[in-house]
Amino acid sequence: MMENISVKAEPQIFEDVAMYFTEQELASLTLDQKALYKDVVLENFAHVAFLGYISKLRKYTQLAEAEASRVKAFL
Repeated sequence: MMENISVKAEPQIFEDVAMYFTEQELASLTLDQKALYKDVVLENFAHVAFLGYISKLRKYTQLAEAEASRVKAFL
């Protein structure tokens, strides 16, 4: 018999930190501003991806602990 573990939906973290420009706004940026924007977007994406990894690792740990508890119950 498998134990049910509730898992909350992942928050839309990237949407919380994303900044969107219109085509007109992008056209008005200098090359340095565009480069900075690209660097910031990539850095934010890396942070969000890492948080997603941690979340998945946490879920895996919960499942592994639940399985270990079931095994101990048989011993």
